[in-house]
Amino acid sequence: MGSISRGVLTNPIWQRRFCFNENLVKLGKKCSFTTTTITTTTRCSVEHPSPDVYRLAKTAQISLTPSEVEEFGPKIQQVVDWFGQLQGVDLETIEPSIRAGTENNLRENAPETFENRDAIVAAIPTYEEPFIKVPKVLSMD
Repeated sequence: MGSISRGVLTNPIWQRRFCFNENLVKLGKKCSFTTTTITTTTRCSVEHPSPDVYRLAKTAQISLTPSEVEEFGPKIQQVVDWFGQLQGVDLETIEPSIRAGTENNLRENAPETFENRDAIVAAIPTYEEPFIKVPKVLSMD
């Protein structure tokens, strides 16, 4: 017997269903939030909405033409559906397994001093002791 929960996110315009491991989450039109734990032996079936390709592109900070958005929408949906199929696999009768012979072969974490520090500092456009200034990588507006 496993513990699986289903969350339902409802809005007047759209409806999405999500699977969670521990809590049932319901967020209604007025943004009320409730959690409940349920126990079941059946797997959660998930209905996946069409991906918002424009939002995904903005998050990834890439620009797409309208034709690219139409091209990538079905491809992204196919990947999401594949993950849905994986979630639907019944693993109740499968024993957990661990790969044999895996071990961490890591070197000792010891600091190393670079001999030519001045060469590195000379190559840096903006440097204020002891920090290196770099351009902004992500800007979430």
